[in-house]
Amino acid sequence: HVIEHLRCAGYIFAASALFKSLCDKVISMPKKLLAISSSPRTKGNSDSALDMLLDAVKDKFEIEKVQLKSTPFSPCRGCGFCEKDGECIQKDAFIPLMDKMLECDVLVFASPVYALSVCAQAKMAIDRCQALWARKFVLKTLVSDDKKRGVFIATAGQTYPDVFEHTIPVAGFLFNVAGVKNKNMQYVLLDGLDKKTDFSKSERAKEEVLKAAEVLNKIEN
Repeated sequence: HVIEHLRCAGYIFAASALFKSLCDKVISMPKKLLAISSSPRTKGNSDSALDMLLDAVKDKFEIEKVQLKSTPFSPCRGCGFCEKDGECIQKDAFIPLMDKMLECDVLVFASPVYALSVCAQAKMAIDRCQALWARKFVLKTLVSDDKKRGVFIATAGQTYPDVFEHTIPVAGFLFNVAGVKNKNMQYVLLDGLDKKTDFSKSERAKEEVLKAAEVLNKIEN
């Protein structure tokens, strides 16, 4: 009997140790950061700003970067199908991306300003998020996460005061339906970057990106 009791105690100790180890791993797991680059140009200003942000937080988060220009998906049809059950009728590459937008802890979206708004690739993605809008406002099955963070990076060639005026609310729709509350949003708005490589030459723009990265690095796991 003594041997059996000792054996049982050993099993219990081993199980407890395993459980503690699993809990420690779950607690120490890095938060997921999904970065979406919508620029049609690789290494353009918004894409370069995004890369600098990701490099500055790479030790803090599990990062996945997606280039919209390399993601084959179609524009929203405006058919209203998603209002039935929150699912988009188009089963293309945007569906798994939309799932990742919901699952991540931090969502970063970068876009250049074209014609005073986000670029075409960004707008097409935002329009496809109508399915998330349906879940949140029609079906009431999607709620915002109080801890989820969002960062919007926008670059513009012009410098007049309202150059981002139309861009912010359009991008804001995406973060809203992806579950990010306004209080958890950061806006990195970089004007005066007209040529493709202007970001790499602008210390002011780099400083703004690093400030946003510093805030993200202070998030508790």
